[in-house]
Amino acid sequence: MIMKVTKTNKLLGDVYISGSKNAALPCICAALLTKEQVKLRNIPDIEDVNNLLAIIKDLGVRVKKEEDEVIINAKKVKTVVTNKLVSKLRGSYYLMGALLSRKRKVEIIYPGGCEIGLRPIDFHLQGFKDLGCEVIEEDIIEITKKIDKESIIQFPTISMGATINLILASCLGNTATTIINPSLEPETICVIEMLNKMGASIIIKDDKIYIKGVKKLSKVEHSIIYDRIEAGSYLFLAGAIPNSKVTIHNINYKHLEIIIVVARKIGIKITKEDNRMIVEGPPKINKTNILIGAYPFFPTDLQQILTVVLTKSSNSKIEDSIFPNRITHLKELRKMQAYVYDYNRTIYIKKSTLKSSKVKATDLRCAFALIVAGAMANGTTYIKDIDYLFRGYTKPVEKLKSIGLNVEII
Repeated sequence: MIMKVTKTNKLLGDVYISGSKNAALPCICAALLTKEQVKLRNIPDIEDVNNLLAIIKDLGVRVKKEEDEVIINAKKVKTVVTNKLVSKLRGSYYLMGALLSRKRKVEIIYPGGCEIGLRPIDFHLQGFKDLGCEVIEEDIIEITKKIDKESIIQFPTISMGATINLILASCLGNTATTIINPSLEPETICVIEMLNKMGASIIIKDDKIYIKGVKKLSKVEHSIIYDRIEAGSYLFLAGAIPNSKVTIHNINYKHLEIIIVVARKIGIKITKEDNRMIVEGPPKINKTNILIGAYPFFPTDLQQILTVVLTKSSNSKIEDSIFPNRITHLKELRKMQAYVYDYNRTIYIKKSTLKSSKVKATDLRCAFALIVAGAMANGTTYIKDIDYLFRGYTKPVEKLKSIGLNVEII
């Protein structure tokens, strides 16, 4: 699939943010921890969610989806996960923790997802071993809970995926688990709140997570938080185009604090109003140096988009401590005459006048970043493999057009 993006002089209008991709996926897997009905609201209409729902249907789970609401009944669930969609969806690894907790065993093919540099699941697998599981890695991953024991799990670096997976794996049973150096990102908290409403015993204290296993979990109705990465994407898009004025609805300011700080630092005007913000594109972008890290630091999922915006500044730097190899967008931006390069785990950006070109999206966030670049560049840009965009953004073409972006799927 190819997207055509033509230079846009001004963006005006309203964007309504959808539910969080990174919270929806683990919450869907958390629904497998009970035999009772689970109702999830504010589910984003994206490819990753639809693929995960197809996978759990294949496991014998009953699923009903209407608009942004999903009803899941996992009275029966299989433990062998061989649906090929797993290889396209990294978030499918949450099935490991959920099925281990519910059935004490799981066989699953290796999870896939966007190629954004080295993203092993070593922390997940070592955590399962610490819980008393046997892990066999061959053509598929086989994990079996062999013993029940009190466990202390300490991650060398913060990992949201591993944190949530180990929480899911620890909810049911008669043992206690402590997670040291966990992810405490809004998406993690969203999952914990859902599980506690189901009857789990999960406490956060002194930046540690304490889990006491329970015999069973019950039905629940839970709303997914709004997507802070989608909100940040549209914020920086509007900020990249001078004279733009875009109102972004359905946001949680607490989740966006550092994003707003960075946006204002580079000159983007933001006005707060209840659960929305008005974003105005400035005539110039200021230079900055950014360190990307785990929440509450600036999120790695917005690094590529910020890189594009900073081509309007002079001598900016971005150091990504989460995924330092998330740099495939740099090659594509250089095709558009951007002066960007990486050295020693840091991205260096110099002021550039972007020119239209034929480029290729290499992952979800790269796809949106190239849309921003296309809107800024003189002429018409063609983005190949734009399919990635639909993995994580709800109705992106409609939303982009609604604020005046010259965009078309061809």
